[in-house]
Amino acid sequence: MSIPTVITFSDDRRAALAAIGAVGDGRGWCNVSPNVEEEVPDMKVNYFGLRLNKGVTVATFVTTAPRHGVAQPSTLGVLHSRSRLGSERITSMLAGAPFTVRQDHNTRGLLLEVPVATSAEQVLTVMCSLTESLCDYEFTGKWTLSQFPSRDGVSL
Repeated sequence: MSIPTVITFSDDRRAALAAIGAVGDGRGWCNVSPNVEEEVPDMKVNYFGLRLNKGVTVATFVTTAPRHGVAQPSTLGVLHSRSRLGSERITSMLAGAPFTVRQDHNTRGLLLEVPVATSAEQVLTVMCSLTESLCDYEFTGKWTLSQFPSRDGVSL
């Protein structure tokens, strides 16, 4: 079990940006969730679709190690309770970020492909924007980032 490094941030995002940058090339992953006024757990994956997703929206950035020396795109997943978002809404929420939609699912959330060489700043900006926009609870203006290192250089 990996023990995460946990960072709470708002306007000063330097530590969060360093954490996003540190997981590049398959060296781990980061979760970002908005801090809310109520005591609410983070949302969990709903594999069977038998119940509505409940909890605080979570964005997960996962990097992939290079294959045969070639850099691979990363992924950014967002668990939320809004069902399918639709391409127009997703495009407006990305605010120009060149991420490609892989999945917009009723119960499994949104999955985006993040191009190689995307800056940590752009990744974190999108993670914060999506989690705040899709949050069902009163947002405090802060987020929590949990950085998970990979085991033996393999991202999970």
